[in-house]
Amino acid sequence: MRVRKAVAWILLLTTVIVIAAGCSSQPGEATGSPTPPPAVAKKEVKPIELHLYSSSGQNDEWFETTYGKYLKEKFPHITFKVHFPSVSSLKDYVATREPLDIVFGAYSNFYSSIRVLDLQNDISDLIKKDGYNLERFEPTVIDLQRQMAGGGIYGLPAFIGTSGLYYNKDLFDKFAVPYPREGITWDEVYDLAVKLTRKDGGVQYYGFANDNLNYIQANQLSLDLVDPKTFKASFDTDAWKRVVQTLTKFMTIPGVDVAQATPANFNTKGIVAMATNYTGCCGFTPGAAVSNWGVVRIPEFPDYPNIGPQVFPNYWFMSSTSQHREEAFEVMKYIASEDFQASMNARGLATALKDRTMFEKYGQELPLYKGRNMSVLFPKQFAKMSNITEYQSIAASKLNAALTKIAKDGQDINTALREAAEATDKEIETARSAKK
Repeated sequence: MRVRKAVAWILLLTTVIVIAAGCSSQPGEATGSPTPPPAVAKKEVKPIELHLYSSSGQNDEWFETTYGKYLKEKFPHITFKVHFPSVSSLKDYVATREPLDIVFGAYSNFYSSIRVLDLQNDISDLIKKDGYNLERFEPTVIDLQRQMAGGGIYGLPAFIGTSGLYYNKDLFDKFAVPYPREGITWDEVYDLAVKLTRKDGGVQYYGFANDNLNYIQANQLSLDLVDPKTFKASFDTDAWKRVVQTLTKFMTIPGVDVAQATPANFNTKGIVAMATNYTGCCGFTPGAAVSNWGVVRIPEFPDYPNIGPQVFPNYWFMSSTSQHREEAFEVMKYIASEDFQASMNARGLATALKDRTMFEKYGQELPLYKGRNMSVLFPKQFAKMSNITEYQSIAASKLNAALTKIAKDGQDINTALREAAEATDKEIETARSAKK
């Protein structure tokens, strides 16, 4: 009896060991057909249409070469419908009640196009959900978004304008004047401009032409044009007087005709020795009339060393009417991605990223810039953004007109600034009353 029980226990123990061995087999040992892992369901991507509006103009061909072909490759399930002001104003397009997901263009168009139609859309929720890092960008680009959105974010940056002091080497050589150097001040540029403003061989040459209207808005001292609380003109101040005196002294050099001493004539006629650009891109400056040229950073004020103009960004804004916010956000993220920013930067649309090594690669695909380090088109430090209001363009145009009154009509600076402020305040009040 004991023997039979012992044999039974041995048989049972053997069976347990065999089963255990089968469960703990080593990799590579045959264990029968493995159980397949559960299938991971792929997220279905549905074809959609996104409707975009270009507030800064252009056309289908420009969009296709700048954005379109890249977006189609990245998002094959999205059909992009792009609308332009040449076909319909944004106001008229919105009135049709057709879909609108993204409005893109210069920040200066925000108030006159997006805000006035109540199309702004805070994307802070999408940024938070995505964990999106806004610190990748030039800080002032995001500061401006925060300002426009009252602490929120209405869109992501696409690119920024470039700025530089271009000069025609042939004219400098012709009149034996030394080229402008890096770190040159406004007073030093004035001294060069005086030497280069002269008549020779029956041709009047001009030493310097400034893009005054854009400089007023991108000024290096970060001066407000309109008080954001009172909506009154802010340029009847000592600081603005300094800027105005700096600009008008170039306009009053003996021999200067302000209608001829322009950046456009620097590009097309070759009669201007130096010219500025504050919203540049794509190799448009210098133009065909200047084949032998150089460029340095925008002149500085001695007490604002290394400070360049304020940044001039273009954004992709989310529309408040979008029914595809998440998909639109993915598109905006792609435009702001490092890879696409590098591509645009090489094509002449300057990166909005703060990676300064990218500045050194600016315009590499543009024949005009081939072999040149165009990083001088970016200031060592962007000026702090001034307060921008929806009446920015009104104030800028009035102040720009005051410059001409001082230079051409001989009006004293205090009178010119006071009258410009009064004219600005009156037009703002009219505009505000019309909204009530």
